[in-house]
Amino acid sequence: MANWKFTDDYLSSYPALENSILSLLVFSEHEIEGSNFTGTMDVNATGVALDTLGQLVGLQSITVGGTITEDNNTLTVTFQSNESQSFLDGIKANIPLIGNAVTQASASVRTVTDKSQTAEDDPTKDEFTLKVTLTIGSASVDITSSVPMNGGFFTLIGEFSGVGIQLSDLNFLMGSLAEGDAWFPSQQLGPYNEGSPSYGLLSLSVTGYIVFSPAFSIAISSVTVMVGISQLPIYETKMYLDPLGVWVTVSDPIHNAQVAWGISGEVKLLNYNNQGVTGLDNPDFTFNFDMGFPYPPSQPNFSFSGYLDNPDGKPVNLMLQDLLGAGTSVGLSSELVIESFELDSTANVTTGEITDFSTSIEMSGGFGILSTFDLEKISIGVTYSGD
Repeated sequence: MANWKFTDDYLSSYPALENSILSLLVFSEHEIEGSNFTGTMDVNATGVALDTLGQLVGLQSITVGGTITEDNNTLTVTFQSNESQSFLDGIKANIPLIGNAVTQASASVRTVTDKSQTAEDDPTKDEFTLKVTLTIGSASVDITSSVPMNGGFFTLIGEFSGVGIQLSDLNFLMGSLAEGDAWFPSQQLGPYNEGSPSYGLLSLSVTGYIVFSPAFSIAISSVTVMVGISQLPIYETKMYLDPLGVWVTVSDPIHNAQVAWGISGEVKLLNYNNQGVTGLDNPDFTFNFDMGFPYPPSQPNFSFSGYLDNPDGKPVNLMLQDLLGAGTSVGLSSELVIESFELDSTANVTTGEITDFSTSIEMSGGFGILSTFDLEKISIGVTYSGD
């Protein structure tokens, strides 16, 4: 059936499809055999929804294959483009900087909706995704974006773990700042970048700007990478940055590269009976942090702050012992559970270690701290100053 859409066959049973990408995509050919689906998306007949993608990959029709399943009154439609070489060639030709690193590219649709959803509802899931696979160093990583349907900005982004890199592996993204790894704040990180640290790629995003006139083209607006450095002690062997995440944003990398830096990541507080690097796999507490570079540069400390929720309901006495040593007691019930924990501190630019900190720990319980006095919630402040 020419000029077919999913809504022709499925809208009466699944009204929320009217609000999905499947209500827009037009197929010049399609076939459904059991749960298997194949089809050819017609770029011109679909119009705006496919026009940008069609120009990006140089196609007027895009063949796809996937599945259609109906189970428990739920419709799930999943399919992916088959035009691997055209997608690869189009991405290489039209998206600057990343072209030589691209090894695969595709577009995919995943829509999930159920019969209880009305025409006023959005489907449970509705994704129309462009995926690009890059080779960075010895690793392959995927960055994805919603398929752009017009001009203007779009961003390909990915988050990763276990991707070891050298800084030079990312130089192809950095334009004029590539020489000498000038995009990375090696000097500004001081003790956190000494020796030969192991770097890992935590995230990558590439933002492009699409224009149609006088000809279709894409300019790279910015590149942002998060590079992780692991196993950095900041308070004796009790507390580690693991990882210290250094984010780097390079704007207009091709024509007028400008760089901005920041630091964030995770802090791990280790159990008082298992401290040192061996305890990093099973910390008592892990929380997100933000750190500021010394400003002005003559200042002697990094600023440091973090915040923790405690979904596992660990007690406050455990945190105090981890921070201050086994046997530490401030007279609180062992039943009091941490609701939240805030840490403010500074880290020395020479050693990288925390020499002072203050915490605000909020607890809850109602556990009869005194025989005639009970609490539902309590806060405690702890201040530490080292020599």
